[in-house]
This record gives sequence, structure tokens and C-alpha cells, in this order.
Amino acid sequence: MQEPYEIFTPAEGVRVVACRTERFKTGQLSVQLVLPLVGDVSAFSLLPYLLSRTCRDYPDDVSFNRRLANLYGAEVHPSVAKHGENLVLRLSMTMIDSRFALHGEDIIFDCAKLLCKVLFEPNTKDGKFDEMQLAREKRIRLERLDSLKNDKRGYAMHRCLEEMCSEENYRIDALGTKEGVAALTAESVYAAWQTMLQTARFQVNVVGTGSVEKIADLFGQYIAQVPRKQIMNFHTDIVERAQGDVKRVVEEEPVRQGKLVLGFRAGTRDPQADYAAIRVMTDLFGGGPYSRCFMNVREKQSLCYYCSARYLSQKGLIMVQSGIENENAERVIAEVQKQLQDLADGNVTQKDMDNSHRALVDGLHSVGDTPEDLDGWAYLQTCELEFSDPEKLADALAAVTADQVIAAAKNVTLDTVFFLRGNGEGEDE
Repeated sequence: MQEPYEIFTPAEGVRVVACRTERFKTGQLSVQLVLPLVGDVSAFSLLPYLLSRTCRDYPDDVSFNRRLANLYGAEVHPSVAKHGENLVLRLSMTMIDSRFALHGEDIIFDCAKLLCKVLFEPNTKDGKFDEMQLAREKRIRLERLDSLKNDKRGYAMHRCLEEMCSEENYRIDALGTKEGVAALTAESVYAAWQTMLQTARFQVNVVGTGSVEKIADLFGQYIAQVPRKQIMNFHTDIVERAQGDVKRVVEEEPVRQGKLVLGFRAGTRDPQADYAAIRVMTDLFGGGPYSRCFMNVREKQSLCYYCSARYLSQKGLIMVQSGIENENAERVIAEVQKQLQDLADGNVTQKDMDNSHRALVDGLHSVGDTPEDLDGWAYLQTCELEFSDPEKLADALAAVTADQVIAAAKNVTLDTVFFLRGNGEGEDE
């Protein structure tokens, strides 16, 4: 059993999630800021990366990195993602646990102070960010956007979701657009930073030893100085079932292995309430080596190099990814649907259920294996009003019955097929 999570609310729209533990030599600290996934998010998306390198007290790379070195080599990591129609900006820190500080310092609290300076006191002057630092981040982001197509498997998934959710804000890339990034100015990013602080929902995760209450109070004090207004509410558009004919999109790239992605609607109006049954069903459909897609599409019929299913619970979507030879595309599409129908027809054994229960529950029991996993679990809860304990979820998954799996499979409908056809001239990623 892992240590329980504790929840603090130092201010409106702010949640602190803590896991006090002495099992590790390192600690984790992160802050998540949630904004609506609407329009061009390029300015918001760039902020974690721009903020993570300097602040007012340490305005250049040398002084900032020196401060990190003095914190026993602490590290800052920026990232951005989308959870449903919510944009999640993230700054995380890794540090040694305070118990190992040479002079009794509260390292995680000192890191929290630096993270607050990074977030609330950035390196700005006269209502704008540093021009040279912004230019560097814009160049890096444009290069990253250009390189996305190099990951053919990831690109195929991105394009399938883009086509599948073409009428939903979920189609928006969390990284922004090349045009949006190129148009950013030091003033426009400063305005985005102000909007972020004024309207975003905050979640601060703390894993390790040290005074969690002090960290919660610290963030509360900083946020109290911000004129907060119109704090955003979590939102996700759920399309319960596929509408009309299956959408088919084909693109061609110079790769030897085609990438096929099938996007299904899970048939639920409340993905969180139905999570356990759909998660087990998806696992039996295309999860582990016991799944229908792995055993039949890949192993028995050798129709693909890989075939797996993933449940995107925030949107109620099930995505099946496969690497194939071009000529096998239609056979794979038909066979994947056949395996789903097999589940819906009731061909679920007790051995199937035992395999899935064991794999999913073991995965949840491993949440407490590392500080990063504990922080990661809290991160996954960022856009949920109610915090879910991994042990309770493990119990819910273990309680799913074959009848629930069958019922869940019957509700699934194929929405979109995206095929990245290989022309055999290049190399795969």
C-alpha cells in the first residue's frame, strides 16, 4: 500500500495534492495550470518553456542554472498537453529529498520558492518578455512543430484525432500552430502570461518530505497577489456515438511501413462514471498480449507489426493503432472490427477477465514505485473535480464483470479510419 494523497485548497481555483513519503531519495514538485483549449493556443503553450529558464532574480541561464546547482542539482521540466478541451501547462521539478541536505535545508520548500519566482516573477521589463529569450523559444518550438511528422506513428494518431474531432476543440494542437508561434511578440506573450495567472485553475503536486502546509501557504500567498477573475471551469465535449458513415482519410509518406489508426466512439455520455468497464473492455480488445487484437490480428494472422488499443477517457474515445503493409489495410480494418464484435457477442471467458484484472490492477499498484509515478498520477487528475485514489480505482477495475465488458463493447462505434500509406522509399522512425 502506498501513502495516501492529501488535498489542500489554499485559494479558490487552487488545489494542492501531496503525498508524504520517506521511501525515496528524491522528491517531486509540479504545478499544473489549466486553461480552455480554444483558438490559437500558441502563446499559452510556449509559456512553460519560456518561464522554465529564468526569472526576475535569475535573469539569464548562468545565474538560473547556478541557483539550481545550489539546490543540489535540482531540475526544472516544462511540458504542455491537452486533457479533453482543456489545455494543461506544466512546470515540474526534481530534487533530492530534504533528509539528505547537508545543512538541514528544506530542499523541496526552497524549490517551491524558486518555482513561484519562475511562475509569478518572470524575467520581464516594461510589460514584455526578453526579446532574445523569446526568439530562442520560438525557434525551438517551430523546429519541434516541423519535426512532428518525423514520428510517423505519433503523426498518424494526431491526424486521426484531428479528423475525427474536426468539429470539436479537441482537434487543436496543444503546441499551437507554426503561424501562431511565428506571430508571437514579447508583448503578446506577456499578455498571455497575465491571462494565465488571472484565469487558470492551479494544481500543485508535492511528493516527498518537507512541510506541505508551508508550500500550500506559499502558493496561496503568491496567488492572492494576482487579480483573479473568471476562473476557468473544466470542460469536455463528448460525442457518444459515430455520426453517419465512417470517415476515411489516406495520406502517403516515404516510409516502408504503413500506419493505420482506427478511431472509435466509446458510446458513453460520462466517460469517468463508465471508466472501469470501458477500460477493461479496451484492455481485452487491444491491451496486453492476451488481447483480441494482439492474439488474432498480429499473432495468428500476421496482418500487422503491432496492433494495440488505447482508451482516451477524457474524450470517450478508443484508438487502435497498427503498423501494416499497404496491401493489408482493408483486411486489418475488417479484422479489428471483427475482434470488437467478438467481445460484443459475449465471447469473454473467466481467463480473459482474470488476465485483464491482473494486468490493470498490477499497473495501478505500481503507481507508488517512484516519485515520478506518484506525481504522474496526481497530474492525471488535474482536470477532475474529484481526486481519484489509485487503490480505489484498482478495486473498481477488479470488480468489472464479463457482462459489463460485453455491454461496453456493444456501445462502441467506428468513427474514423486514418491510413498513412507508405510508398516504400524511406525508413520508418
